[in-house]
Formats: sequence, structure tokens, C-alpha cells
Amino acid sequence: MAASVEEVLARYRPEGEVYRPGQRAPFSGTYVCDRGTMLAPVRVQLSRGEEFPQVAGLGEHTRWRATNIQA
Repeated sequence: MAASVEEVLARYRPEGEVYRPGQRAPFSGTYVCDRGTMLAPVRVQLSRGEEFPQVAGLGEHTRWRATNIQA
């Protein structure tokens, strides 16, 4: 049986909260911004309360997600 489009897209939806530039980090850790398939992701390490930056080329469209990477 073929999966519906909604079921397929749900598999690839990012889990967890997405943060935008200017928002403050809720906890200290490493955050990643996926810039698409042709460019490597950008990682940044922030302390709790620091603002999320904009990624060059993405500007206000930058989206950050938390990772479990310990740098």
C-alpha cells in the first residue's frame, strides 16, 4: 500500500523547537542550521540566554534546531 504525501512528509519533519535569529537560547548547547542539500550545515555553540545569529546568505530566513552534539 502506498503512503500518502502527508505520511511521507511527516517522516522528514524536524523534531523539537525551531529558533529564529534574535531569539535567546533556552539552554546551553550546540545548535545547527541546515542550509539545504548542497551546502554543509552551520553549527554554533551558545550559552543559555545568548541570541541566535543570522547565517550569511540566509539572513532572516535562518532557522536553528538543537542538537545532542557535545563540543
